[in-house]
Amino acid sequence: MLRKIRIAVSVILFSLITLYFIDFAGILPHSFSFLAEIQFLPALLALNFVVLGALVVLTLIFGRVYCSSICPLGVFQDITYRLRRTLTKKKKFKYKKAANVLRWSVLGATVIAFIAGFTFLVGLLDPYSAFGRMSVHLLKPAYLAGNNLLEAIFTHFGNHTFYKMSVYIGSVFSMVMALVTLIVVGVMSWTGGRDYCNTICPVGTTLGFLSKYSLFKIRIDDNLCNSCGSCGRNCKASCIDTKNHKIDHSRCINCFDCIEVCSQSAMKFSYSTKAVRNTRKVD
Repeated sequence: MLRKIRIAVSVILFSLITLYFIDFAGILPHSFSFLAEIQFLPALLALNFVVLGALVVLTLIFGRVYCSSICPLGVFQDITYRLRRTLTKKKKFKYKKAANVLRWSVLGATVIAFIAGFTFLVGLLDPYSAFGRMSVHLLKPAYLAGNNLLEAIFTHFGNHTFYKMSVYIGSVFSMVMALVTLIVVGVMSWTGGRDYCNTICPVGTTLGFLSKYSLFKIRIDDNLCNSCGSCGRNCKASCIDTKNHKIDHSRCINCFDCIEVCSQSAMKFSYSTKAVRNTRKVD
């Protein structure tokens, strides 16, 4: 049930945010600007402490649900991985140690750039900006071209439902950066699931640190676990150490895939370790 709820929320928010970026016909009312306001870095740049506080509290209670459902780049990675799984039938992951040096180095560089006013690096690494860059400079021109194709077809038959729009693109540099972003994030998610979230993304590292102290976490019940390893093989964050029955909650994005595939119901999303008796301590 948790996984289904997560997928439903992700699909709704991802669809609305994508339409928000490519909408040229005014389908979405202006009030939908809240889709940008609830994103972490835009809220930080706007000094929107209400949203920032809400995201921090949300993370401290439920973990990285922002990364799993609210962040459009995170959902994009899930879509890419699911496409790979559909085409190649390969879906096995294995536990990998956290690349903490890289994670914290990128976050440190981003913080320094933010303080120094070097917005290029901040915008380059911010997941919402990255997704917006891909949507505006790559998806929107394709969307406009598709609209014009439909306009030509419908007009030929005397139907004027569609109207022709000029297909425009930004600067060559902007398009190249959007393409590079698409390739980097796409390849990383195709081969490693949520590797971008857990190695490069500064927002992911920040919320990952907070999620280590969240009240609700996915935990392993040793009394029920038969060590089949299915949870680890299906963990796109590669954060479940099935050998030692430990979960790196700084990288867990609460996708709940592990709970879904566990045939023994040994994976629990619980309030505290006391909720799962006689289990080993997890981080």
